[in-house]
Amino acid sequence: MSSFVEMLKQWMHEFGVEVPETIIYCQTINSALNVDQTDLGVQATIFGERHLPGQLGSITNISPSNLSLGQVTRALCRGIIENLQTMLPCQRLVESGVRRIVGSGSALTRNQVLRQELEKIFTLPIVYKETADSAVGVALVMIDRK
Repeated sequence: MSSFVEMLKQWMHEFGVEVPETIIYCQTINSALNVDQTDLGVQATIFGERHLPGQLGSITNISPSNLSLGQVTRALCRGIIENLQTMLPCQRLVESGVRRIVGSGSALTRNQVLRQELEKIFTLPIVYKETADSAVGVALVMIDRK
């Protein structure tokens, strides 16, 4: 999402318009909140993946009716969550004894659209924590297993 915002900021700069990143984030999220779903597809792997470094991002099903800021942002957020789901499917989590997902970090706490897409794709209960990092998540998984 940050790369998308940086791209938008750079495009606006090229037009001679300076807009703070906070405003861009706010507007992209607000625009996406007005879009329930989109048929636009975004594979959000622009930096590759550890297991597939050559797998870069792509956009599919582009049409004149799905190029609004809200549709593109919604599709990007869905693509981010779909990428997580492909690496660790909900079924595998359940089979491993995971009973809930703890979502943390500013990407989730500040982006309601990302949270909506997470809740659509993952069927486990989701708890959001504003001040938690990956070490906390690992600790919670280990506690839940005991």
